[in-house]
Amino acid sequence: MDTVGEHESPGPGAPHRPRPPRPDVVVAPLHVTTPGPGPVPRTLTAALTAWAASFAVFAALAAVLTFDYQAVADALAAGMSTRNPTADPTAVDQAAALSMLGVGGVGMLLVLAALFAIARLRPGRARARMWLAVVGALTVVASVTAWNLLSDAGNIAVGLLTWGPLLQAALVVVGTALLFAPSASGWLHRRGTS
Repeated sequence: MDTVGEHESPGPGAPHRPRPPRPDVVVAPLHVTTPGPGPVPRTLTAALTAWAASFAVFAALAAVLTFDYQAVADALAAGMSTRNPTADPTAVDQAAALSMLGVGGVGMLLVLAALFAIARLRPGRARARMWLAVVGALTVVASVTAWNLLSDAGNIAVGLLTWGPLLQAALVVVGTALLFAPSASGWLHRRGTS
């Protein structure tokens, strides 16, 4: 067997061997891509804006409770003393302080729970909307309770302690209701790539 020149290129006059045909290469994606859910509907944007405004109102309430602590505590204690004149003054002062701490603590927990639910709002996750609706209902109850508890200090900070909790409750109701609008519901129930 003569192997000399077997791997040499053919000369200028020699015919070229045709290349073998290449197989068709098909690359199948590992994941089936579905079209995205589309742009965020305006009702969902409005709902999140209402929730953000409710957070701002709560922040203003918390600021008044923090920076005017003594004035609010004195006003609440005075109101409690007029309703129950035989009560021990130290018990009244403690009840006023606990009322303020309760309003701030419960409000902060509800804000954190709402932020958690909002962070989970995306297509295919309609459960987050239900979580936000439950938090919204609890926030409305807490806001009305805060309005009732803080009503004796209504003349402090332009009456913010009187109208602030009611405004917060109204914003939460609007924000929660908008989550159930048809366009927001359809967007939340769609399965997308996100």
